[in-house]
Amino acid sequence: MNAIIGLCHFCEAHGPRPVFCTFTTDDERPTKESLKSQVECSGCTSIGAETVILSKDEAGILFCSKESVPNNETTMFLRQAALRSITCEVSWSKDGGVVYFSESQGHVLSLMFQLKDTRARGLKRMFSVVVLMKDKMFLLNITPILSDHMQKVAKELQQLAEVVYDHEQSVYSQRALRLNTGNNDFGQSRSLIQLTGKEDIFQMLHSRFTWMLKIGSMTYSETLYTSRDLLNKLYPQNTKGSIFEDSCSANYDDCMSLRELEKMLSQPVFTIVLFCTLTGVDITIKSNAYDPNEIVRTLLKVLPQTQNKSPKISISSKEISSTKQCHQTLFLEEVDGIFQCKWDGSLPSKYPTLMNRIIIALSNDKFNDTVLHRHIKSLQLEWLGIARTIKSAIQSAGQHSDAVSKLKKILGIGQFDETLINFWIDCFL
Repeated sequence: MNAIIGLCHFCEAHGPRPVFCTFTTDDERPTKESLKSQVECSGCTSIGAETVILSKDEAGILFCSKESVPNNETTMFLRQAALRSITCEVSWSKDGGVVYFSESQGHVLSLMFQLKDTRARGLKRMFSVVVLMKDKMFLLNITPILSDHMQKVAKELQQLAEVVYDHEQSVYSQRALRLNTGNNDFGQSRSLIQLTGKEDIFQMLHSRFTWMLKIGSMTYSETLYTSRDLLNKLYPQNTKGSIFEDSCSANYDDCMSLRELEKMLSQPVFTIVLFCTLTGVDITIKSNAYDPNEIVRTLLKVLPQTQNKSPKISISSKEISSTKQCHQTLFLEEVDGIFQCKWDGSLPSKYPTLMNRIIIALSNDKFNDTVLHRHIKSLQLEWLGIARTIKSAIQSAGQHSDAVSKLKKILGIGQFDETLINFWIDCFL
């Protein structure tokens, strides 16, 4: 768990200060750096600036405990956490710690508690255990576990301090002395070793804090999914034949590239064929000089693969008669090496967004055929996700509901995209 756990106290001479902290690292160099203590106070020191307590788990993660962290920015954050945890972010209930947030520096879970001390003002010293973390949601999820263990650490320290306190009081009552003499000269704050009577108290704290860091990562872990992992987890059927499939080939061994097809058909004819392919217009191809199957495979590259309905791109060996033309079918015929379109329909004044992006990619000289192929596959996944979102909204709210209209506006879907979206919903989802 990437966090810092610190023990802080209130020094009557120097105010709230951290005295001991534990963190994880995979680099031994920071653990060897010595720290320059700015104060000479027994209460504000713990194991010494030159001392480091280290332990390593089976995964090779180092758990390091020092008087402070070597990073100046984190040190300031730790000191601010000490100040806030003891003075203002205090919960007087017994339910656990207090969580407070700082988007600029980090987020903190703190627990303030008191230890008995015969030489302290009011016969008590204020301490706190703080957990510093950058990930807000991770901290909130493990707060119940950490709070429970923080309370156990505080209770263990309180029991040790109470034994020392009772012994000192039995020798000479500090309360009676102060009432009789009015003496308020308390001197320096005493160290935690003196308060608890245990020479290895900081080794004990190191083991407790190390366990908290370890159990936090074991109880709740985050997984960062890549686009491929997330799509394979949620919609494995949609990654078939895409850039996210291991077996996906980026070459055009079984077909020509789109640029070659555009050159072969001519740019005006290719534009019409591309529009009809993306929007679901039936296409019939006849060619003697070129392999029509290769043309079909190339056109299917711009569409997602599906096990549902198949786009109707067929091959004809018969002469295409003009009387057979209709608005629903595009006839692509090659005559003497030149392709001609026979279609009653017409291109819209504004092409669908996906079509425009494919045309722009084709004209980009920086895209070779391999990069162009993968770019088009990524565009397919993007618009397949948009189509799925629209389909879900339609199933929930209805085709003509305000919710669907607002969602289309948010997704940037215009009237010119409707034909493509409707075809993709019907054919690929």
